[in-house]
Amino acid sequence: MRTPTKTAIRGLACVAVAIAILVPGAVANATTSHNHTADVTFTKWLTTPPADPTLAGAHMAGVVGGDVGPGTFVGLIIGGDVTSRAGFWLGHARYEFHGSKHSFVADIHPTENDTITPVTATIEGVVISGWMKGARVTGQYTVVDTCTIPTPGNVFAPSCIPGTLHLQRRHKH
Repeated sequence: MRTPTKTAIRGLACVAVAIAILVPGAVANATTSHNHTADVTFTKWLTTPPADPTLAGAHMAGVVGGDVGPGTFVGLIIGGDVTSRAGFWLGHARYEFHGSKHSFVADIHPTENDTITPVTATIEGVVISGWMKGARVTGQYTVVDTCTIPTPGNVFAPSCIPGTLHLQRRHKH
């Protein structure tokens, strides 16, 4: 014999299956928002020459992709340290991602290893405004000698710097 509770549960299960079939993104979007993570890509280049070895004040431009959608990159090197750790540039910068789906600004700190070829860096930081505000940022980039995309205004053409960022927002309990 069917009880009202069993009938209600079966009905809800059928509705959930129907939504998953009829609205393909519904389940994926629910999972993505629950996980609070995102992955973005960028290719950047300097558009103003650095005034000193710290690169402070240098502006960057570029393109972005991944979870933000295709768009533009704007950046500013706030400061840097080239003396504390021999062969490394310890930077401080603002990265802005303006994608077709999402936009955000991150305060980042790259640790660039200038002792190897190609030059690589690890990135740590935090999203300070926009989409995923408060998310922890980790990532990497590699300096490439010859960029495969146009880099208008690039003061170090034909090189560019492709990289990736992973955004992780802490779960609130």
